[in-house]
Amino acid sequence: MDTSQVPGLLASLAQFLSSYNSRPGQQAMASAVAEAIENRSNLVVEGGTGIGKSMAYLVPAVLSVVQDGKRVLIATSHKPLQDQIARKDLPKVAELFTSKGYRTFTFTTLKGISNYLCWNSAESIRDRLVPDQGALQAINYALFAGPDFSGDFEEFPFNLAPDTRSLISADSDDCLGTRCPHRDRCFALKARKQAEEADIVVTNHALLSLDIRNEGYVIPGTFASHIIDEGHNFEENVTRANGLQATIGGIRRFLNHELVRGAAVTNSHRLSEARENLDKLQDEIASFFTLRQAENRFADAEDENRIIIKQEISSGKVMVESIKELLALVKAKISITEEEAARQQRLLKQGNGLADRLEKISANADPNLVYFVERNFFGAAARDQNEPLIRINGRALSQSAPAYSLNAMPIDISGYLQKWFKENQVVVTSATMSDGQNFDFFTRRVGLDKPATLIVASPFNYRERVRLFLPRLGTPAPGLSYSQHLAARMVTLLNLTPGRALFLFTSYAVMESVWKQLNGPLAGNIQPNRPLFKQGNAQMQRIIEDFQASENGLILGTRSWWQGVDLPGMRLLVIDKLPFPQLNDPIIKARIEEIDKEGGSSFNEFMLPLAIITFRQGFGRLMRQESDRGVVVVCDERVVQKNYGRRFIKSLPEVELVGNLEQYREFLSEEEKALEL
Repeated sequence: MDTSQVPGLLASLAQFLSSYNSRPGQQAMASAVAEAIENRSNLVVEGGTGIGKSMAYLVPAVLSVVQDGKRVLIATSHKPLQDQIARKDLPKVAELFTSKGYRTFTFTTLKGISNYLCWNSAESIRDRLVPDQGALQAINYALFAGPDFSGDFEEFPFNLAPDTRSLISADSDDCLGTRCPHRDRCFALKARKQAEEADIVVTNHALLSLDIRNEGYVIPGTFASHIIDEGHNFEENVTRANGLQATIGGIRRFLNHELVRGAAVTNSHRLSEARENLDKLQDEIASFFTLRQAENRFADAEDENRIIIKQEISSGKVMVESIKELLALVKAKISITEEEAARQQRLLKQGNGLADRLEKISANADPNLVYFVERNFFGAAARDQNEPLIRINGRALSQSAPAYSLNAMPIDISGYLQKWFKENQVVVTSATMSDGQNFDFFTRRVGLDKPATLIVASPFNYRERVRLFLPRLGTPAPGLSYSQHLAARMVTLLNLTPGRALFLFTSYAVMESVWKQLNGPLAGNIQPNRPLFKQGNAQMQRIIEDFQASENGLILGTRSWWQGVDLPGMRLLVIDKLPFPQLNDPIIKARIEEIDKEGGSSFNEFMLPLAIITFRQGFGRLMRQESDRGVVVVCDERVVQKNYGRRFIKSLPEVELVGNLEQYREFLSEEEKALEL
């Protein structure tokens, strides 16, 4: 590959992108990516907001394809970016290279099979006495959509609820692959075939991590280069992809399956025993929570709905044997038609997967896994106002019966990845992957040994356009809680700041309390005609659309709003607390214990760098385009009172501090004048 051509190709993008501006940072990143691809070396690069990371890696990647015939895999964390790259960015890059006389290249997206409509599942839905109407709408659309329709749920011209999608999709536990009677029209197999032939495949972290675990058998073909975008989420996504879960509901659905009931007609005692064993398993899981509550052992750092288990779950092992006995009965049943055989094979695959996961979790034998049981009170947030509640540690929960699950997650995922990183050429990139100084935390966590590194600062003028305010909140007045005190101070800032605002919280409970204050006692203190939005009241995309349609809306959000949310045109961002990892998360807790057990400092080696990276991600929500201008307010006084607080401030772009409300007003006044000009 002639890497010297990269700068000229980037500069030519202006012919195809009306809003494109050539940036030195983008050129530096693109050159580094080109060098890494050419030399087959690994690279970790942080590209600040606004440099154009996607084009900085796509141009050299495509150049390696058209000049050297290499294949490239691109993995993102979120599906929206995956779709943006495949549907917007790569077509523009293709136009660029065609205009320069290069050969055409092919590209496609590949997602997990649960993202595509499954005809085998669809057939079962249509046979129901009362089929799901959304599912029928999707099936009818797919039947007449034409040969170019991919079956990807994101391509349907209407929204499909998650429950509807699950009804008409498959997963790795029940997909029959080439043994399916619908294999000739299977959307997932078609996508896999396209990926096998494409020069560039755009996938996601989860599928890539499964491919790594299965030594290349998940994503077809081999690749000369791998590019991991949104790298700050890679550890979490690899953790989830390598985790195990077995739910009481999933086991019950298996036992109630018509093929299981039919196979057990002459052995009804087996099915009765299995149901009794399921009740015993649920009782054992429930007993963990009952014991904890009776002993009042739910400390502030523990989650009353997730409990780490460090011993075998005996009833789980018994349940595994019941599942295996029923699977043997199903397997012995003779199928007459191909469709019947396919349904039987699908159930056998589901049951074997369920038994395997439950067996591994119940054994509690892998020291690199944290084992925990979890209960969920579904619908508590959206319950009817007259529905009675139960309270645990002050937290209100729906009185509906909880759903239980058994889980196992990796404590350290570096061992899953070390060999793969050594054997492959990989570029990892993100807007926030370092602690502002280096990538040591990230590379250590994912097992990436001594890669080349590059930090490219954002081209945005933070010094002129952004102010950082660290108010002293003081002590709440007698009778007021912290949340009430915080809400009152937020209203003061909100009324001083015209335009859109985002309040970021580290605690769901605090967010809910502030929300109630803003819609209750403090509602009359807020300037009129300011629409308020809260995470959970609607789907995220709907909230974003309504927020952007307003001139002065306010969003209250927790962890999912700290990253990956693009809200250009904001004027105020408030962060309530420094985002240290949640100690009641079993995975976080296990990782902390592991570091301390090895003689390290979990605070300095894990909690602090992770909090700084998350803090930088939250800070980045304010300025999403060059014209944005506003104030970031950090309400946590530890940022000035604790020695480690300086590291949070040092990790940010160069910004000026405002020391009091008078200076705050002065900056906003200057801002209004600038906007008038």
